[in-house]
Amino acid sequence: MPARRPTLTRSLALLAAALLAALAVACGDEAETPEEPPEPPAPADPTTLTVITHDSFDVSDGLIEQFEQEHNAKVELIAGGDANEVVNRAILNAGNPEGDVLFGVDNLSFQRAVRAGVFREYESARRSDIPADVRAQFGDSLLLTPIDYGYVNLNFDPAAGEPPSTLEELTERQWRGKLVVEDPATSSPGLQFLATTIAYFGEGRWQQFWHDLHENEVRVELGWSDAYYTHFSVYGGDRPLVVSYTSSPAAEFFFSEEPLTEPPTRNVIPSPLFRQVEAAAVLEGSEHPDLAGKFIDFMLSDAFQAQIPETMFVYPVIPGLDLPEWWSWAEVDVETASIEFTAEDVDRWIREWTEIMRR
Repeated sequence: MPARRPTLTRSLALLAAALLAALAVACGDEAETPEEPPEPPAPADPTTLTVITHDSFDVSDGLIEQFEQEHNAKVELIAGGDANEVVNRAILNAGNPEGDVLFGVDNLSFQRAVRAGVFREYESARRSDIPADVRAQFGDSLLLTPIDYGYVNLNFDPAAGEPPSTLEELTERQWRGKLVVEDPATSSPGLQFLATTIAYFGEGRWQQFWHDLHENEVRVELGWSDAYYTHFSVYGGDRPLVVSYTSSPAAEFFFSEEPLTEPPTRNVIPSPLFRQVEAAAVLEGSEHPDLAGKFIDFMLSDAFQAQIPETMFVYPVIPGLDLPEWWSWAEVDVETASIEFTAEDVDRWIREWTEIMRR
């Protein structure tokens, strides 16, 4: 028995050494195995930004997508009718808005919305690039950021001869039954033209002008499309004069299917014209006010501003941009009408005009 103990001791020692060696190898293998990198976090879902616009809003293909990619956003556009309808909807939802940004409020309708607390202040980095007289159309308030502007005037069919040279001539016999206008209660260009006549004739005198137009068989349509495409003689109607935009001849040139050397219609500017300025604003109660502000910055970018003529056929507020050659037909010499008014004045104008035209 004593003679066998060294063998047992040696065996136990060898077993322990083997176990230690195996453990060392295992530990060595574990140390040499590289750790797998952690999985990258999943990208955040895009933020939905809701932009409420009038029906005439448009933008070149790809621009919205660029904004969405840059800001991880999804832009949802909601067309809310004409400019007046858009403002009315915003007022009804004041403090609990349908979206984040409103575009299309103009300098004839903004006061009602401001009074209702519809907007929250936002100052774009490019605000100072907008001409001061354009910003002043909103009292230079930070609640509204001008985006574009336009003028409403008379468009004329040159096949009818020589156009009138003054507003007063429209009441003369030679223009009886020759003019179609839009209802200012339902149409933005109709209201702008009414404002032009009020600025020209003044309070207490504009009413007689419209009475005389009524007697001279002026035709009134609810909206621009019916007035222009149904009753304007260029499109087969019987009226060679229509209330439209100074940019309309340029649009006719742009959309013509046949090569033209000049537009088929003419601008008639018989007086200083009221300038409509359209603005964008962040809506009070927006869930994404920071992103809404970035969208307003986007609307003032050179890329967005330069495409305004060919998508909305109005004038960009940022000067000095390279614009399409055909847009030269919209570059007319216009004196901006000077007129001061309140929201109550606008409501009264519409009521008085309606009473005159219903007699």
